[in-house]
Amino acid sequence: MKETVNTIVIPVAGAGTRLRPITYVTPKELLRLVDKPIVYYLLKEAYVAGIRHAIFITHFDRKDLKTFLKSEKSQEVLKEFPNLRFTFIETHHRLGDGQCLYEARGILKKEKAFAVTMGDLISFPGTSLIGELKEIYLKNRTPVISVEKIDRKKSKQYGIIDPKKSNGRIHEIRSIIEKPDPKEAPSDYAMTGKYILTPKIFSYLEKLLKERKPNEEIKLANALRDYAQDYELHAYTCKNRHFDTGNKADLIKTEIIFALHHQELKQHIQSSLNDIIKHQK
Repeated sequence: MKETVNTIVIPVAGAGTRLRPITYVTPKELLRLVDKPIVYYLLKEAYVAGIRHAIFITHFDRKDLKTFLKSEKSQEVLKEFPNLRFTFIETHHRLGDGQCLYEARGILKKEKAFAVTMGDLISFPGTSLIGELKEIYLKNRTPVISVEKIDRKKSKQYGIIDPKKSNGRIHEIRSIIEKPDPKEAPSDYAMTGKYILTPKIFSYLEKLLKERKPNEEIKLANALRDYAQDYELHAYTCKNRHFDTGNKADLIKTEIIFALHHQELKQHIQSSLNDIIKHQK
């Protein structure tokens, strides 16, 4: 049987602190982006890539997402994704994206490879960074993560890869540095929250969990940094953009961009923006 990547993990157990106070009311994955919840765009990207199983890691005190996806109200959103099935794993901790992913090890140990997307990083509807990574993985059979070239001045906002060597869009990773000062950044390639990984990553996450200091988060980027010391790990500069919805400014920016491409709204939004700019002068 030909190998493929059929499962995606979506960690959504965070408290959404950067978007408060709205996330006291609504978890960030259910916040409106134009006329759909953010989770729609995550599922759309996965489905375009051929993913048919989505695993959500949720916090035990926020059942909003599970309630919504299992209700009749979700059908208007889910009708685009026939045969997509869901698994929900609840965690009692908020110890970072690495700890969230580790919660899914019991299911994922059966997979040869699986996709991961952070819950606040999306791609434009119809495009799929996950799909691009999947193609690269199936060609090379080594884990691969998405990166985007950025202005080095913004390196403090991202995990930055240290490439051992590059061949076009593909980079072999020597190491990863979390949010370095621009002067210390080893490159201008920033991680953008999409991954194709194998179950080998869980031993590195487990080690970080065992060595964790009080109040320390377990970062997937740090596990990948350690993984790259022992195995080949690649990054791919995706052809499509990623969009951030995890903070107020970027969420608003993303909504404007998506609205300007919305078939029903784009002319009205463009006209409104022109009017706003005119009156701000």
